[in-house]
Amino acid sequence: MRKKLFWLSVLMLALALPLSAASEAEMLQYISQSGTQRTEVSTPFQETRAMPRKEKVSLRGNLLFRSPDFLDMQYENPEKEHFLIEKNKMVNRREGHEIKSDLTKNVLMRRLANTLLYAFSGQVEKISKEQNTTLKVSEEKNEYLVVLDSRKKLAMGYCHIEIHYRKSDGQIILMQMDEFNGASTIYALAE
Repeated sequence: MRKKLFWLSVLMLALALPLSAASEAEMLQYISQSGTQRTEVSTPFQETRAMPRKEKVSLRGNLLFRSPDFLDMQYENPEKEHFLIEKNKMVNRREGHEIKSDLTKNVLMRRLANTLLYAFSGQVEKISKEQNTTLKVSEEKNEYLVVLDSRKKLAMGYCHIEIHYRKSDGQIILMQMDEFNGASTIYALAE
């Protein structure tokens, strides 16, 4: 009788415990595989920029990502702003000025371009390696949250990056990049 009660108690306890969540390695693998399988993302987005001692600026537009090295952000508000990464070049047109960068020569711009491209293709471990960050992944209600924190303070670059991936298909839905100088940029993609 005691044996039966013992096993009945063990069974009831096992049924009462929630199913175990995916491990960090399993979540990273899912994000990476989903990104590898996705060759194109086309969606409206909103960008919020915050600079120290300045008002936040919100922008809207349409984004097109093609794996592995194409990202085109056409802004509707404000009009005529444009951000493009195509192979080894980056073009940034803001407030009437256009900056072109050769990514084979400009290390800082290459790191920015790679961070965005790797985030869209689910290659968060590459971001961590290139940016020299810690890497943590957690499971939220309907998404996976990737948090990257810099291992050391630099004069320029990102001190903290958060990337949210939709659980159902591994699609990036939000990315926040905080810089050492206090600037912050958030990209929110339409779901």
